[in-house]
Amino acid sequence: MSSIYRKPQRTYRQEPDDSSRRRRRKSRSASQETHFGQSFTSLSVPQWIRQGALVVLLLGFVSLMSVLIRPGKTTAVAASTSKAPSPPGSASILPHGEPQAATWQGPQTLEVANAFTAATTVEERLPWVDQPEEVAALMEEFYSSGPGRTETITKLSAARLPMQEGRAFDSFLVTLADGSSRAVDVAYELDGHAKVDFKAYSRFCSAPWSGLLDGSYPTAAEMRVLLKIGSYYNRDFSDEGAWLCLIANSPELKEPLYLYARRDNPQLRAFLRDLPDQETRYTVSIENTEHGRPHRQFILSKVLRSGWLGR
Repeated sequence: MSSIYRKPQRTYRQEPDDSSRRRRRKSRSASQETHFGQSFTSLSVPQWIRQGALVVLLLGFVSLMSVLIRPGKTTAVAASTSKAPSPPGSASILPHGEPQAATWQGPQTLEVANAFTAATTVEERLPWVDQPEEVAALMEEFYSSGPGRTETITKLSAARLPMQEGRAFDSFLVTLADGSSRAVDVAYELDGHAKVDFKAYSRFCSAPWSGLLDGSYPTAAEMRVLLKIGSYYNRDFSDEGAWLCLIANSPELKEPLYLYARRDNPQLRAFLRDLPDQETRYTVSIENTEHGRPHRQFILSKVLRSGWLGR
């Protein structure tokens, strides 16, 4: 009986000493190192190759992006495409914009401009102008009875004007003693020379502006003007659907003229398609009208070329 009601004896788990704890911890850490070491070294060769290829691809992509977004790269390319015509000694620009190597045979454009403006007689200027046979008479008139008779050049400086007609040229600006100015356009020639375009310099017009304004010239075949879009639709030119209004300026004019281009004129199709965003030099033909003339309204009958160069 006594054995049935005997109290159970409590048992106590024996705590390991510090040395056995250290041995157990060391064994566990060793087994972990063995486990991870086996998982790392157990990678197959193809897996290594794939991982290496992925790293190379990532590095290549980062390098490519750094090149594409590098500051100044786009600026450098844009600057190279917007350079002025090639200087003498390198390449000349032929019609239609086709660059070809050429051996430069004469002075550079700045030298040509300096020689032309320093000359004091027509004979001295003729070797420096384009088409001397054609413009010799114009030069005689310009310097004997025209504006050139009294002009005195005080300064020559570089100017920036766009290319036109597929011809390349460097533009310079002369300042005159009276405060006015003229453009000296030195055009590149196919024979390796550069010459001043005298028609552009003198702003040659086939009819005097005074004769167009007083009605003595019913038409003017070759007039050099600065054109920009206008909005003056009135009288005979009130139909905006039929006419395009343009404001024409010239240093020889005290006030601008209004030129009207008929929108259905086949000769003006290219001009109407590529209208300038800002005031631009054009060589045009103009028609006088009886009712429009008193109000400085004329017809733009033809656009000979963009720019003022003689050809």
